[in-house]
Parts: sequence; C-alpha cells; structure tokens
Amino acid sequence: MPNYEYECDGCKFQFEDIQSMSNDKVPCKNPCPECGEKKVRKGFRTAPVGGADATLTPDKATGGRWSEMMEKIKHSGQVAPKYHDKLDASTKRTGRRWFG
Repeated sequence: MPNYEYECDGCKFQFEDIQSMSNDKVPCKNPCPECGEKKVRKGFRTAPVGGADATLTPDKATGGRWSEMMEKIKHSGQVAPKYHDKLDASTKRTGRRWFG
C-alpha cells in the first residue's frame, strides 16, 4: 500500500497516511497528529524507494547539527525575527514536494 502525504491547513505539519490505491481519492479520515485539525491537504503518493531514506531531514544528515546552526543564526542578529519561523521549518523539511 502506498503512503499518501498530507499537510495540515492549520499548523502546516506534514505527515503520511497509508491507504489502499482504490481509496486514493478519499480524503484523509485522520486529523493532523500535531494539532488535531481536520482540514488537511493531500500532497502526492510516495512509493518505497530502494535503499534511499525518503524521510531524510537536515538534522538526520548532519547528526543534529542543523538545528544548532539555525539557532546560532537566529541569535546572531543577522536574520530578522520575522524569518525565524522559516529557519525552524527548515529543520523539518525533507526532499518531498507538495502541491500548493
């Protein structure tokens, strides 16, 4: 069964849900696991990738140092506070693409 990716309309949390291919047009029945919001957008289906980590994040790739670097950048005064949430979001990103 393929994984279908979703993004919460409320908090923008990205998560996966496994559904049969015959139900690919059916909306996700599960609420956002982060905030409980029921409105989520479907991204695209991912199939297992042989030997590649489809959930690779910057922290996984750097052994946790990405988050440390983003915190240093935020507190250096070189980035305006209005962009701090973008730096935080960069820590959770994967190579996946979303519709939108």
